[in-house]
Amino acid sequence: MRKSRLPALSACVAAVLLPPVPASAQSGLFLRFAPEASHVTVEHTKKVTIGGGSSTSVSSNGGFGLAAGLAAGVRSGPAAGGWDFGAEAEIVVSAQRVVEGTIQPTTSGEPHDVWSGRWEFKDRFGVGLNAVVGRSLGENRPRVDLLLGIRRMGSEFATGGTNPETGVAGEDRERLARWPLTVGIGASLGGGRPVELRLRYVRSSSGWVVSEPDFRLDYDYVLSGFELSVGIGLG
Repeated sequence: MRKSRLPALSACVAAVLLPPVPASAQSGLFLRFAPEASHVTVEHTKKVTIGGGSSTSVSSNGGFGLAAGLAAGVRSGPAAGGWDFGAEAEIVVSAQRVVEGTIQPTTSGEPHDVWSGRWEFKDRFGVGLNAVVGRSLGENRPRVDLLLGIRRMGSEFATGGTNPETGVAGEDRERLARWPLTVGIGASLGGGRPVELRLRYVRSSSGWVVSEPDFRLDYDYVLSGFELSVGIGLG
């Protein structure tokens, strides 16, 4: 009895008509090492409240920083339209970037005037979660990604002031957890060890209060900027 060749013929036709799924779009786990360069602008606001009055001074400055990240995640297979979805967790270690500035004094002549002083900000380490939506542009061609994430960064903030009458300087310093939101785009280059470029916008707000019976100090820091990373697949 002769066997039907229809299943084999159907398989051949499907192989010709349906393009293969690029390796970068297949489902599975991944691990990535990603050196990162960034530039952020820090806006520091200092508010002094004494009695029934208050004064506020604002200072801003920017700076570059370096960090190293390690991410692990999972990606689904391509859905309708060729899009796939992924999620990842990351660990980030900063090279201790320091951004510094100077608070300018207010001149109302009231006890609640803000004194001139130095301030600074630096990152230490953090962890994060990212959602990724991506699509391959074709076999042996790059893929593009849309990124949305949040990090918990351990950062250090400091602000000071010098009494204009006595010349005595003081400083308040805190280590705080800040939660920068990130949104960006990425492009992955195929190959045995794929390379991924990401550009993300980040923004966060942090602060603390020093409260005493006869005065109150409000410190706020708003950070915004861009991060560029080059990810290298490890498996």
